[in-house]
Amino acid sequence: MCEHSQAETVARGFKAMQYNLVISTNERAVNLWQHHGFEIVGTLPKAFRHTKLGYVDAYVMYKWLISSS
Repeated sequence: MCEHSQAETVARGFKAMQYNLVISTNERAVNLWQHHGFEIVGTLPKAFRHTKLGYVDAYVMYKWLISSS
C-alpha cells in the first residue's frame, strides 16, 4: 500500500507526500515510513491520547518523490 500510494501520487502530478499524524509510540508505522524514505519533519507534542500511555507525541512525516536528476 505504501509503494502503491507513492506511485499513484507521482502519476497524478504531485511531487511530495506528507503524513500529518503518525503516532510516535507506533514504532512499526514510524519504521515503515522511514524505510520507504519518509523523514520526520515535525513533532506535535501530546497530540494523541493513547489509551494506556496517556498523551503522546505525533510526527509529521514527509517525502520528496521526484528524483533530482
